[in-house]
Amino acid sequence: MIYQLAYMSAARPGMPDAEVHDILRASTANNRRDGLSGMLLLVDGTFFQVLEGEKDKVEEAYRRIAKDARHSALLRVLERTRDERSFPDWTMGFEKVFHGDPGGDIMPVDAGDLTKNPNVELLRKQAPEILSFMRSLYASRNMRGAPELERRA
Repeated sequence: MIYQLAYMSAARPGMPDAEVHDILRASTANNRRDGLSGMLLLVDGTFFQVLEGEKDKVEEAYRRIAKDARHSALLRVLERTRDERSFPDWTMGFEKVFHGDPGGDIMPVDAGDLTKNPNVELLRKQAPEILSFMRSLYASRNMRGAPELERRA
């Protein structure tokens, strides 16, 4: 079984794209070493990341991420086990989406403390839809072995 963890966090306001690319380079190397796969989505200064692999390795990566000062207010939104990986060929896929100004650097975001936000439960409920969106991005890249998207009843 594959353990899958998804979390959200606030990117440090004003973080330049170069730092995001540093995160991606380090994540790719660490994930390859630890047998993890996943995807990082950056939407208007908010990270949404899915990590998958052996549970102890995923949790170790999450603890390492929690100590990284480039983002804050980590919030687990999905934990589950699966028969297969959602991103089997990506040690760390990445997409950046802007709804506001598409400038190069991350725009400041008033994330506050996500754990105290009254919409947190709604965010958790939407996590499967966000994951489906990420899987569709993965499939659109014609990745070998891209799994079928889950059908909603």
